[in-house]
Amino acid sequence: MKIKRYLDKDMRRVLQQVRAEQGPDAVILSNRRVPEGIEVIAAIDYDESLVRHATGVPAEPAQRSEPAAVSETDETEEVRAAAIPAARKTTPIADAREVDDARLDAPRSVRDELTSLRGLLETQMAGLIWKETAQKSPLRAQALRNLARLGIAPDVASRVVDRLEPIDEVRRLWHAPLTALATLLPVREETLLDEGGVVALVGPTGVGKTTTIAKIAARYAMRHGDDGIALISADAYRIGAREHLSAFANIIGANVYTAGSTGELSDLLAKLRHKRLVLVDTEGRSPRDRSLADRLAAYGSNSDRVRFYLTLSAASQTASIDEAIREFRRIPLEGCVVTKIDEAAQLGGIISSLIRNDLPACWFSDGQQIPDDLHAAARKRMWLLNQAVDCLEHHEPSIDEQFMAANYATGAVAHA
Repeated sequence: MKIKRYLDKDMRRVLQQVRAEQGPDAVILSNRRVPEGIEVIAAIDYDESLVRHATGVPAEPAQRSEPAAVSETDETEEVRAAAIPAARKTTPIADAREVDDARLDAPRSVRDELTSLRGLLETQMAGLIWKETAQKSPLRAQALRNLARLGIAPDVASRVVDRLEPIDEVRRLWHAPLTALATLLPVREETLLDEGGVVALVGPTGVGKTTTIAKIAARYAMRHGDDGIALISADAYRIGAREHLSAFANIIGANVYTAGSTGELSDLLAKLRHKRLVLVDTEGRSPRDRSLADRLAAYGSNSDRVRFYLTLSAASQTASIDEAIREFRRIPLEGCVVTKIDEAAQLGGIISSLIRNDLPACWFSDGQQIPDDLHAAARKRMWLLNQAVDCLEHHEPSIDEQFMAANYATGAVAHA
């Protein structure tokens, strides 16, 4: 049984594609409306016994429904999926937005059962689709499994593998995807340590902004001396924030100033114009903090003089990283600093977020040693990916075929 996904603006065009490629004997397994239009899963060489086995439905000769073949007259927006026997008396699969009013009046228990049946069928069909694709392109499937083991998000992993030339050697199953991943990872060459400037680190609470500022200041002082460095603590919320920054400043011999408001920060920046490097340590805020937008808008008033960098912890969950990038982009970001690489169980989350959001990394930080554990991202892309592979020695995630089917079946159909 050959299964393939078709997508177009309306059902008429989709059915024309199905008929042209698979012929009039093609079977419509499912259809739904998606943001891009109408999605149809069709199959040829339909094997009803296989589908019955996958869905757990026994054969009943007395009551049987034949698969729906594609014909010239199939032009409705809701082609019925024929994979469920009539004996179950279930409603054909349809998108929730396309459910008719009569079905909405059905008892909740019936609607819940229909939803469960649809979920069961979609899960089982995803398994069939992934299994067939893995058999057809085993090396491509293994490359996706390897990226999944690193924690790379499915959308990014599919994007990486799609960029590859056909993989025909087992020894390239790691090298080729990692090279493509490094190409996609956005980085930026940072000239701050040579040219100086005014830089503020922003980001959620506890991601290592103060420690990163100390590393940048120490690295700059080693090259140019400490006379041209000034540190500003703009964190009026965390207890001991200024003292923490002062402890680092004393080591390198730099002065620390305090700005309790945006106005005070503007005044300080004006007074410190003679300094070659000014580093601003801002307060940590949750991306869900209601006052974050106002605070970032206030910082934005100094964006003509300050370069903002988002500080992200590699040990955070992917969803948290995506949310932080989305909210802190209310101000113009030059790039980001990735911290706590040594504390992360997987690095696929941070790598996926940077690629998905096209946010360039400027520095990588992997420890508490000042200033040694700070690295220029532009020269450390492959190093980061090697660190991601090394994480497998300490944390090997459970990646089974059910996981792969649930996350990659749609993309697999597109490549069938």
